[in-house]
Amino acid sequence: MMVTTTKFTRDDYMALPEGYPAQLIEGDLVKSPSPTYGHQRASVRLVGRLIELVGDDRVVFAPMDVFIDRHNVYQPDVLVLPEPLPADVPEVGIPCLVIEVLSPSTRRRDRRQKLDHYLEAGVAEVWFVDPEPKWIEIVTLRGDARYRGDETAESEIVPGFSITADWLFA
Repeated sequence: MMVTTTKFTRDDYMALPEGYPAQLIEGDLVKSPSPTYGHQRASVRLVGRLIELVGDDRVVFAPMDVFIDRHNVYQPDVLVLPEPLPADVPEVGIPCLVIEVLSPSTRRRDRRQKLDHYLEAGVAEVWFVDPEPKWIEIVTLRGDARYRGDETAESEIVPGFSITADWLFA
C-alpha cells in the first residue's frame, strides 16, 4: 500500500480566509491555541521596548505573515524590519530580528523546525523567550547564548536593545 501526503504551499496558504489562525510549517498547516496572558504580556513588553528604540514603523507583532519559502509561512510573535515600509505593502519581507515567545505547545516547533529556516532566509537574529524557565536565548549564524536572571541579553542588530529575563518576566 502506498501512502501519499500532499504538502500545502504558499499559494494554498494565501487562499485561506484572512485571519485564519495557522502557520505553514514545512508544508503543513499548523494551528496553535491562543497565547496565554503571560505570553502576551512578554510580547507587549518586548514590542514596547523595541518601539522606543526603532519606532513603530519597524516593529510588528503577530499575526503577521513572514514568507520564508514555498512551504513555510511563519507568524513570529515579534519582528523588527530592516527599514520602515509603506503601510500598503502586501508583504513585509524578511525581518532582521525575530522573537518567538515559547509556550509548551510551540516550543519544540519554534526551536527545531523554524529556527534553521529563519536563519537560512536571512534573519540576522532569532530570540527565543521562554516564560517557564525564565530565560532568553539569542541565536545567530555565529552561535547562540542563553541569559537568565539579571544577565543582560543584548541585540547586535538593534542598537540599544538589551533586556534581562528578570525585567521581562517581572
